[in-house]
Amino acid sequence: MQVHCTNCHRPFAINKETVNAALDEIHNEDLSHYNAICPHCRRSNRISPKELKRAAPDWKPGESSTTQPEE
Repeated sequence: MQVHCTNCHRPFAINKETVNAALDEIHNEDLSHYNAICPHCRRSNRISPKELKRAAPDWKPGESSTTQPEE
């Protein structure tokens, strides 16, 4: 997912695992947005759940690829 920083206006990418983790965080903590940190200026950028879901249309609550089941 490509994001343009609202402060420095430089683009940066968010990988699929981060998008899934962000959607899980928004869902689990009942947040209104995700704060993505710009790697260039270190400022926070709000990303709505709608934008994140557009980047990961197959995401379902609780099915993050970053979460491993305990053995």
